[in-house]
Amino acid sequence: MYQALGAVPPDYLAQPITGAEVRPAFIPQTAYIHPRVTGDKVRYFEWMGAAVYTADHRAGAMHGKQFLLDSVYVGIDSSHVYGRLDFAGKIPEEDFDLVVNLESWASGEPRLRRALRLEAAVQERRLKNWKIEDGSVERVMASSSQPEEHVKLALLRNFEFKLPLAWLLATPSAEPGERPSERKAGAGMAAATSKLRLRFSLWQNRLPVDSLPLEGWIELQVLSEGDLIFGA
Repeated sequence: MYQALGAVPPDYLAQPITGAEVRPAFIPQTAYIHPRVTGDKVRYFEWMGAAVYTADHRAGAMHGKQFLLDSVYVGIDSSHVYGRLDFAGKIPEEDFDLVVNLESWASGEPRLRRALRLEAAVQERRLKNWKIEDGSVERVMASSSQPEEHVKLALLRNFEFKLPLAWLLATPSAEPGERPSERKAGAGMAAATSKLRLRFSLWQNRLPVDSLPLEGWIELQVLSEGDLIFGA
Protein backbone atom coordinates (compact mmCIF):
# COMPACT_ATOMS: atom_id res chain seq x y z
CA MET A 1 0.00 0.00 0.00
CA TYR A 2 2.76 2.44 0.97
CA GLN A 3 4.69 1.80 -2.24
CA ALA A 4 1.58 2.34 -4.35
CA LEU A 5 1.11 5.71 -2.67
CA GLY A 6 4.76 6.61 -3.14
CA ALA A 7 5.32 6.79 0.63
CA VAL A 8 7.86 5.15 2.94
CA PRO A 9 6.37 2.58 5.36
CA PRO A 10 6.69 3.52 9.04
CA ASP A 11 9.43 1.89 11.10
CA TYR A 12 7.01 -0.04 13.33
CA LEU A 13 6.07 -2.29 10.38
CA ALA A 14 9.44 -3.99 10.82
CA GLN A 15 8.03 -5.54 14.00
CA PRO A 16 5.71 -8.58 14.02
CA ILE A 17 1.94 -8.64 14.28
CA THR A 18 1.78 -12.36 14.97
CA GLY A 19 0.65 -13.64 18.33
CA ALA A 20 3.51 -16.15 18.48
CA GLU A 21 5.53 -16.06 21.68
CA VAL A 22 8.93 -14.45 21.31
CA ARG A 23 11.77 -15.73 23.48
CA PRO A 24 14.87 -13.68 22.67
CA ALA A 25 17.89 -13.63 24.95
CA PHE A 26 18.83 -10.31 26.54
CA ILE A 27 21.75 -9.42 28.82
CA PRO A 28 21.90 -5.83 30.16
CA GLN A 29 25.04 -3.71 30.08
CA THR A 30 27.38 -4.44 33.01
CA ALA A 31 30.37 -2.16 32.32
CA TYR A 32 31.45 0.70 30.08
CA ILE A 33 32.72 -0.34 26.67
CA HIS A 34 35.27 1.40 24.43
CA PRO A 35 35.31 -0.60 21.18
CA ARG A 36 37.06 0.46 18.03
CA VAL A 37 34.48 0.81 15.28
CA THR A 38 35.78 -1.24 12.35
CA GLY A 39 33.01 -3.72 11.51
CA ASP A 40 35.37 -6.72 11.49
CA LYS A 41 33.60 -8.78 14.22
CA VAL A 42 36.82 -10.21 15.64
CA ARG A 43 37.36 -8.04 18.75
CA TYR A 44 35.35 -10.05 21.26
CA PHE A 45 36.92 -8.52 24.38
CA GLU A 46 36.22 -4.93 23.28
CA TRP A 47 32.47 -5.61 23.51
CA MET A 48 32.57 -7.37 26.88
CA GLY A 49 30.16 -5.62 29.24
CA ALA A 50 27.82 -4.48 26.46
CA ALA A 51 24.11 -5.22 26.50
CA VAL A 52 23.41 -8.15 24.16
CA TYR A 53 20.14 -9.00 22.42
CA THR A 54 20.02 -12.29 20.48
CA ALA A 55 17.15 -13.02 18.09
CA ASP A 56 14.67 -15.85 18.46
CA HIS A 57 14.35 -17.21 14.93
CA ARG A 58 11.23 -19.17 15.84
CA ALA A 59 9.19 -15.99 15.93
CA GLY A 60 7.32 -15.00 12.76
CA ALA A 61 6.82 -11.55 11.28
CA MET A 62 4.94 -9.83 8.51
CA HIS A 63 6.02 -9.52 4.85
CA GLY A 64 7.24 -13.15 4.76
CA LYS A 65 9.82 -13.39 7.51
CA GLN A 66 13.48 -13.56 6.54
CA PHE A 67 16.11 -14.12 9.19
CA LEU A 68 18.86 -11.70 8.25
CA LEU A 69 19.77 -10.29 11.68
CA ASP A 70 21.21 -12.40 14.47
CA SER A 71 22.25 -10.24 17.42
CA VAL A 72 22.86 -6.72 18.67
CA TYR A 73 25.49 -5.38 21.06
CA VAL A 74 24.96 -1.89 22.51
CA GLY A 75 26.56 0.09 25.30
CA ILE A 76 27.82 3.43 26.52
CA ASP A 77 30.88 4.98 28.08
CA SER A 78 31.08 8.45 29.60
CA SER A 79 30.72 10.23 26.25
CA HIS A 80 29.44 7.88 23.51
CA VAL A 81 26.88 5.22 22.70
CA TYR A 82 28.08 2.25 20.63
CA GLY A 83 26.16 -0.27 18.57
CA ARG A 84 27.04 -3.48 16.76
CA LEU A 85 24.69 -5.49 14.53
CA ASP A 86 25.64 -9.08 13.62
CA PHE A 87 24.03 -10.70 10.61
CA ALA A 88 22.62 -14.22 10.46
CA GLY A 89 25.38 -15.50 8.18
CA LYS A 90 27.03 -13.27 5.63
CA ILE A 91 25.95 -9.74 4.78
CA PRO A 92 23.00 -10.02 2.34
CA GLU A 93 24.00 -9.81 -1.32
CA GLU A 94 20.98 -7.74 -2.30
CA ASP A 95 21.16 -4.01 -1.61
CA PHE A 96 19.49 -2.94 1.63
CA ASP A 97 19.14 -0.13 4.15
CA LEU A 98 19.82 -0.28 7.87
CA VAL A 99 17.85 1.92 10.25
CA VAL A 100 18.73 2.47 13.90
CA ASN A 101 16.22 4.38 16.03
CA LEU A 102 17.57 5.86 19.26
CA GLU A 103 15.58 7.60 22.00
CA SER A 104 16.50 9.21 25.30
CA TRP A 105 14.13 9.29 28.27
CA ALA A 106 14.14 10.86 31.71
CA SER A 107 12.73 8.97 34.68
CA GLY A 108 9.13 9.88 35.38
CA GLU A 109 8.76 12.03 32.27
CA PRO A 110 5.87 11.18 29.88
CA ARG A 111 7.68 12.30 26.73
CA LEU A 112 11.02 11.32 25.28
CA ARG A 113 13.83 13.85 25.41
CA ARG A 114 15.25 13.31 21.94
CA ALA A 115 14.94 10.86 19.06
CA LEU A 116 17.68 10.14 16.54
CA ARG A 117 17.37 8.12 13.35
CA LEU A 118 20.45 6.60 11.74
CA GLU A 119 20.02 5.46 8.13
CA ALA A 120 22.73 3.59 6.23
CA ALA A 121 22.48 2.44 2.60
CA VAL A 122 24.38 -0.74 1.68
CA GLN A 123 25.12 -1.52 -1.97
CA GLU A 124 27.15 -4.50 -3.17
CA ARG A 125 27.76 -5.35 0.50
CA ARG A 126 29.51 -2.03 1.12
CA LEU A 127 28.42 1.03 3.06
CA LYS A 128 27.37 3.45 0.33
CA ASN A 129 26.12 6.44 2.32
CA TRP A 130 24.59 7.28 5.68
CA LYS A 131 22.96 10.07 7.66
CA ILE A 132 21.84 10.74 11.23
CA GLU A 133 18.80 12.93 11.83
CA ASP A 134 17.26 14.56 14.87
CA GLY A 135 13.81 13.03 14.54
CA SER A 136 11.98 15.79 16.36
CA VAL A 137 13.02 18.54 13.95
CA GLU A 138 14.17 16.43 10.96
CA ARG A 139 17.59 18.06 11.06
CA VAL A 140 20.64 16.19 9.75
CA MET A 141 23.24 15.96 12.51
CA ALA A 142 25.91 14.25 10.39
CA SER A 143 26.17 12.30 7.14
CA SER A 144 28.65 10.58 4.86
CA SER A 145 28.91 13.85 2.92
CA GLN A 146 29.11 15.94 6.12
CA PRO A 147 31.04 13.78 8.61
CA GLU A 148 31.54 14.69 12.28
CA GLU A 149 34.70 13.78 14.18
CA HIS A 150 32.88 12.11 17.08
CA VAL A 151 30.74 9.91 14.80
CA LYS A 152 31.88 6.71 13.13
CA LEU A 153 30.14 3.97 11.15
CA ALA A 154 31.64 0.80 9.68
CA LEU A 155 30.49 -2.24 7.73
CA LEU A 156 32.73 -5.18 6.96
CA ARG A 157 31.53 -8.46 8.46
CA ASN A 158 29.05 -6.68 10.72
CA PHE A 159 27.71 -3.15 11.17
CA GLU A 160 29.00 -0.89 13.93
CA PHE A 161 28.55 2.73 14.96
CA LYS A 162 29.60 5.30 17.54
CA LEU A 163 27.59 8.44 18.40
CA PRO A 164 28.00 11.20 20.99
CA LEU A 165 25.80 10.84 24.05
CA ALA A 166 25.39 14.62 24.01
CA TRP A 167 23.24 14.27 20.89
CA LEU A 168 20.78 12.32 23.03
CA LEU A 169 21.00 14.85 25.89
CA ALA A 170 22.56 12.09 27.99
CA THR A 171 25.42 12.46 30.48
CA PRO A 172 26.19 9.65 32.94
CA SER A 173 26.62 10.75 36.54
CA ALA A 174 30.21 11.08 37.69
CA GLU A 175 29.18 10.26 41.26
CA PRO A 176 28.78 6.54 42.04
CA GLY A 177 25.41 5.76 43.55
CA GLU A 178 23.75 8.87 42.16
CA ARG A 179 21.02 7.95 39.71
CA PRO A 180 20.19 10.43 36.94
CA SER A 181 16.65 10.76 38.32
CA GLU A 182 18.07 11.89 41.68
CA ARG A 183 20.20 14.76 40.39
CA LYS A 184 19.15 18.20 41.46
CA ALA A 185 17.98 20.32 38.54
CA GLY A 186 17.77 24.09 38.64
CA ALA A 187 14.56 25.98 38.03
CA GLY A 188 13.27 25.40 34.53
CA MET A 189 15.78 22.63 33.79
CA ALA A 190 14.61 19.34 32.31
CA ALA A 191 15.11 16.10 34.21
CA ALA A 192 18.31 14.25 33.37
CA THR A 193 18.26 11.40 30.88
CA SER A 194 18.05 8.10 32.74
CA LYS A 195 17.85 5.60 29.87
CA LEU A 196 18.31 5.13 26.15
CA ARG A 197 16.15 2.97 23.90
CA LEU A 198 17.36 1.46 20.60
CA ARG A 199 15.84 -0.54 17.76
CA PHE A 200 17.53 -1.91 14.63
CA SER A 201 15.82 -2.79 11.34
CA LEU A 202 16.81 -3.90 7.84
CA TRP A 203 14.88 -2.72 4.77
CA GLN A 204 14.85 -3.87 1.15
CA ASN A 205 12.94 -2.19 -1.66
CA ARG A 206 11.60 0.31 0.89
CA LEU A 207 9.96 -2.43 2.93
CA PRO A 208 11.00 -3.72 6.39
CA VAL A 209 12.42 -7.23 6.28
CA ASP A 210 13.87 -7.92 9.72
CA SER A 211 14.32 -6.11 13.03
CA LEU A 212 15.91 -6.46 16.45
CA PRO A 213 14.22 -6.53 18.80
CA LEU A 214 11.12 -7.99 17.23
CA GLU A 215 8.98 -6.34 19.89
CA GLY A 216 9.68 -3.24 21.92
CA TRP A 217 13.14 -1.74 22.42
CA ILE A 218 16.59 -2.48 23.78
CA GLU A 219 17.15 -0.32 26.86
CA LEU A 220 20.39 1.07 28.26
CA GLN A 221 20.63 2.69 31.67
CA VAL A 222 22.55 5.97 31.70
CA LEU A 223 24.74 5.40 34.76
CA SER A 224 28.29 5.89 35.91
CA GLU A 225 30.67 3.01 35.26
CA GLY A 226 30.78 2.20 38.96
CA ASP A 227 27.00 1.91 39.14
CA LEU A 228 26.95 -0.39 36.11
CA ILE A 229 29.69 -2.64 37.50
CA PHE A 230 28.20 -2.90 40.98
CA GLY A 231 24.62 -3.14 39.75
CA ALA A 232 23.21 0.03 41.23
